[in-house]
Amino acid sequence: MIGYVGTYTKEHGKGIYKFELDTEAGKLVSVEEAAESPNATYLDIRNDRIYAVKQGRTKAGIATFGVNDFEAGELRFIEDCLEEGASGCHLTLTSDQNYLVDAVYLSGEIRLYRVDSRGIVTERLDVFQVEGDGPHERQDNPHSHFVVETPDLKYIAAVDLGADKIVTLEIKEDRLEKVSESKVAAGSGPRHLVFGDGGKYAYIFTELSNEVIVANYHDGEFFPIETYSALPESFDGHSQGSAIRKHPNGKYIYVSNRGHNSIAVFEIESDGKTLKRTQIESTNGDWPRDFNITPDGEYLVCAHERSHNVVLFKINEDGTIERQEGEVEAPEGVFVGFL
Repeated sequence: MIGYVGTYTKEHGKGIYKFELDTEAGKLVSVEEAAESPNATYLDIRNDRIYAVKQGRTKAGIATFGVNDFEAGELRFIEDCLEEGASGCHLTLTSDQNYLVDAVYLSGEIRLYRVDSRGIVTERLDVFQVEGDGPHERQDNPHSHFVVETPDLKYIAAVDLGADKIVTLEIKEDRLEKVSESKVAAGSGPRHLVFGDGGKYAYIFTELSNEVIVANYHDGEFFPIETYSALPESFDGHSQGSAIRKHPNGKYIYVSNRGHNSIAVFEIESDGKTLKRTQIESTNGDWPRDFNITPDGEYLVCAHERSHNVVLFKINEDGTIERQEGEVEAPEGVFVGFL
């Protein structure tokens, strides 16, 4: 199985790294540079196209890559779409593959791009500015951190850490129009979210409070129901929530804690309305910025931004994880995805 790690390029990172997972042996067997691309901190991998956040010298936007060989995972650079502005931190391709949307942490902007019939991002169409702030010292202004298409395929949900809210947008005539805003607890700093199977519930992971918020989702609005800590009750150090992923079988939620350097596992109960924390496991590295679950649900791969190691875990039948021997190195790793 071929996977990719997106990286910062502040020190030693080059952009996009490719790794190979031997699923029979349960081992990461190689990692190598796949493409140089400045601050490729998030990717969207769709068939034979890979879209990467990109920061140029004076401009920022999206780089489109093609997959030359699915067996080897070789990439070829196709085209940049860069304009004035700060670098994005997350991006998503719409289900019709006509648009790509990214989120900009620094400015709190959500940006809309056109994707042409070749699957290439060609122009920036619109920019939506999120408004608001929060009580935490890091919430002096909006900080958009995540964008995803809603399960009903009608809207884009944009999660803003600085304003403690989720802004729902609709794409109309190549523009982003606000549909609604949904607030979460002040100072919690929502970062990423995943939807449960069926689309009735969303699980929002907060960076500042290290919590998973279960929310009911209905027609563009989110209604928080319950909150669950991703940290041990005895922990009193500094930690920041990072990534959240759902198991392909729809039964488990996983989140990573930077600082505590762990992954917390939750079992989804009551048809999605409640969670039960079943495990908090060390990631064996420093600052687990992102992780992802293999499409077959058998393994979890975690990348560490500060210790630069990529660690493999086996996923057990009950959803808990077990670290496997052997690691590979990818400098400044902040994204994990699979071909």
